[in-house]
Amino acid sequence: SKTFAPGLRIGVIVAHEQIIKKMEILKQSLDLCSSSLNQLIAAEFLRSGHFEKHIALVKKVYKTKKDTMLAALEKYMPEGVTWTRPEGGLFLWVKLPESMSADDMFEDAIRENVAYVIGSAFHCDGSGKNTMRLNFSYATPADIDEGIKRLATAVKKRLVLK
Repeated sequence: SKTFAPGLRIGVIVAHEQIIKKMEILKQSLDLCSSSLNQLIAAEFLRSGHFEKHIALVKKVYKTKKDTMLAALEKYMPEGVTWTRPEGGLFLWVKLPESMSADDMFEDAIRENVAYVIGSAFHCDGSGKNTMRLNFSYATPADIDEGIKRLATAVKKRLVLK
């Protein structure tokens, strides 16, 4: 659903019938069932042939935003901060120096009017405390640049305290 309309919370699968049945049960256990209207909208969009054109546009838009975020990280982040360079998806991961905690720095980032998802939330073993997940799907390129600049300010302030 991320490629079409994230709010619809639906997807499409082509698989063996037994796999589809198991996935239906899993989906129903998560949210009972998807809206019939949402399913009809998605089915018509796929049937109409507009999906391929939409995907081409979305890929171009997300690539521009991803490239903007990567350039801003390169431009503003201090030495010792690293990040992924994703080939797909809507997120990238930032890794702070081992001595820093993205959990502890979160309030600093909020004071700079920027937010991220704390990386430790994605680890069940307590690791990832120095990581954060950044999303580039919604913001404009200008907002992405400004947001990374603000995030870098929070990182630099925290580094000075170390």
